[in-house]
Amino acid sequence: MCEPESDVYREAEVTAPESSRSGAMLRMGLLLGFGGLVAVGVWFTGGGRVATWLIEREEVLERWVAQNAFAAGLTALGVYVVVAGLSIPVATVLSLALGRLLGFWPALLVVSFGSTIGATLAMVAARTLLRESVLKRLGVKGQGVLARFDRNGAFYLYTLRMMPQMPFVLVNLVMGLSAVRIWTFYWISQVGMLPATSLVVFTGSQLPSLAAVARGETGEILTWPLMASLVLLGVFPLAVRLCWPGDGGEEPGGNGREGVS
Repeated sequence: MCEPESDVYREAEVTAPESSRSGAMLRMGLLLGFGGLVAVGVWFTGGGRVATWLIEREEVLERWVAQNAFAAGLTALGVYVVVAGLSIPVATVLSLALGRLLGFWPALLVVSFGSTIGATLAMVAARTLLRESVLKRLGVKGQGVLARFDRNGAFYLYTLRMMPQMPFVLVNLVMGLSAVRIWTFYWISQVGMLPATSLVVFTGSQLPSLAAVARGETGEILTWPLMASLVLLGVFPLAVRLCWPGDGGEEPGGNGREGVS
């Protein structure tokens, strides 16, 4: 009577490692595929190819937008989601161009929602593909840093999103490793990126033409409203840090990862 049970246990012991290996191989395959898409996107858009393409077709795009405003907005939204999701470094160029072609308010909607949706997809991908393996390799110090993000993720995310110089892909990756909820990540990202997004799109909407920028004819852009926006963009993160409550003085360490699934 004992032999069948031992056989079952042996089968379970063999099946569990195989299942674990299969899951690891699947995550590795997805990660390599994701990395390949990013590499192709960076290569395809590198060297100013996107800017050149937009400048050469500016008049054609203007006519198409005038005749198909809704379709143009949906197309731009889809493109921006892909660009943000894969962290392809052409977001600023696209934001300027959309501000020029669509106008301020339509472009602001497209860029704001496109960048936030793309960032959320990138965060979910990082959480799905990397979080488990990275957590296993982190030492006590790394665990403590993530514990602080777990406790105060909303504050840190908002502060990082308010800083345009902070690498977009890095924020998505770190938040993917933390326990911040997806919905919290989404709405805080959208609100936090809105000031910088508004500034870039507004700048694009003030351009006489994309070709003029390429020729260095930017004198008309430096208006008083734009310069005031630049000042506000620099001061805003400091104001947020002063007004937002701190992390309660808790230091990471100990069993700070409690409650993290």
